[in-house]
Amino acid sequence: MKGRTHLTIGLGIGAVASVSQSLETIPVILVASGLASLAPDLDGNNLLNKRVTKTAKLIKKVGAFVGVALMVLALVTYLLEVNDLSFLDEKWFTEQNKLLLFGWGAVIIGLSLKSQETLKNILMSLLSLFLLYYAFTNELWWLVMFALYLGGAGWFPHRGLTHTIWALAYWWYMSYLLQVSTGVDSLALISTIAYLSHIVGDMLTKKGVKFLYPLTNKVFRMRF
Repeated sequence: MKGRTHLTIGLGIGAVASVSQSLETIPVILVASGLASLAPDLDGNNLLNKRVTKTAKLIKKVGAFVGVALMVLALVTYLLEVNDLSFLDEKWFTEQNKLLLFGWGAVIIGLSLKSQETLKNILMSLLSLFLLYYAFTNELWWLVMFALYLGGAGWFPHRGLTHTIWALAYWWYMSYLLQVSTGVDSLALISTIAYLSHIVGDMLTKKGVKFLYPLTNKVFRMRF
């Protein structure tokens, strides 16, 4: 099932659930249900990580060139003891910064040699680290769980662990913590139903999902 279809169903669930909610809580419910309806496909490419995928593609295209340019600049300024360039402040020219620039060039080259999918997963993991820092600093435990999900989902096979009952339980508890944090009634239930709608939607396809993996490799499908 396509991402836009999953999103439409998720937002529909949020809209129906919002009928009995106060006006100020409706945006929270719609965002939570929309996000939940797309989250299982973070193990691949979808609407949520579209920009990260494009960034990974860009790094694949120009990463080697940029990395070499940075390393050459670092070597030239270091070996020739250059301490002044029109586009850099003179305070920049320390041995530490020159070596750091060389290191960043090497890192960029290394990343550009990875497959686009691996590179996308690395970028998602880096993003999750920033979220984790913010979440721990502000004691937002639901965000800690979301950051872990965000950073880890892509490393699993498509329609793998994120499409199982275990991921559903994980999402429910994360949503419960968000509900406690925001005070929005039934948010955990709404978000979990939206997540489940994605799994059920994929069960309607020929490929199906391994809902109880790794307990069993049985593929669950609903064919009509």
